[in-house]
Formats: sequence, structure tokens, C-alpha cells
Amino acid sequence: EFRLIDDQVYRISAIVSKLLQFAKPEEFSGATNVISPADVVRDCLVLTRHQIEAAGVSIVTHLDSDLQVRISRTELQQVLVNLILNGIQAMPQGGTLTIRVRNAQGNVAIDVQDTGHGIPADVLKRIFDPFYTTKQAEGTGLGLSISQKLVTRAGGTLGVQSKPGAGSVFLITLPAVASE
Repeated sequence: EFRLIDDQVYRISAIVSKLLQFAKPEEFSGATNVISPADVVRDCLVLTRHQIEAAGVSIVTHLDSDLQVRISRTELQQVLVNLILNGIQAMPQGGTLTIRVRNAQGNVAIDVQDTGHGIPADVLKRIFDPFYTTKQAEGTGLGLSISQKLVTRAGGTLGVQSKPGAGSVFLITLPAVASE
């Protein structure tokens, strides 16, 4: 847990730096590493455990890929923590958050699926826009926009599928790299 705390202090510093550089995403800097997404998911669940328990959300994981990807560990953590917390907030009466890491045609796919209220179509088309938020007093509207930029910069994609009343699934796809 001390290692995770230390990692998160670094992650917070990186988030602040990225917010300051948001206007010029092509200038984002940071070392990219070859990492296991399944390991990062495990770390993120430890980091968000208190919010998960407080919300009465149950977690289901399917960590079925042993492939690795090239992305900064802290950046992938930032993306996953954001998606996990958004999923928790979408289930105010509790529910199930399912996280899958799987092989997908030479890529690694990471799905974060909630059983929440879903996203209306008019909101869905704007959720990746900078500063767009539905959390008036709480959100900055940067979480999903920055997450999408980080994933795209690593050569991947971040998308969403949602139906009101049926929950949402956020889909990250990152290119797999040969084992080093």
C-alpha cells in the first residue's frame, strides 16, 4: 500500500501538469512503459476500494489478457480511476461494476461497464468534449476528455456504448506490444 500511495502522489503531480498543458496535448510529456493492463486494473481497484465500498457497488473482474501495452502506467491509472469513479457515480443506489481486460485482434481491450442509469443520447454525443459536465457542483468536465487524449496518444481508442436505464460500457483499446 505504501508503493501505491507513492505512485498516487506522482500521479497527482502528473495530473496537475497535464491540466496545465491541456491546451497543447501534442506537447504532453512522460515516459511510456510496456505494462500489463491487468496489473494496472488491480492497482486501481485498491486505490478506489473505499469509494466502491461506500457506494455499495460490487466489482466483477475478468482479467483474461496477459498481453502488454505501451503507455505510461500513471496515465493508464488516471484513465481507469476516472472511469471507475464515473461508473460508481452512475450507480447511486449501488450496482455492479464489471472490468474486463481481454485480447482483441492484436490489441488489448479494457471494458469498464456499470449497471447505472445510462447516458441519454444528447449527453452521449458530448461527453468527451472538454469542460462538458453533468456534475454541476463536482465535475470540471475534463476527466473523459483528458482520458480520451491520453489513450489516443498511446495509439488506442476510448469509446462508449450506453442506453438510458441499461448502464454504460466504456471501451479502451490499446495496441499490444511484443513481449520484451
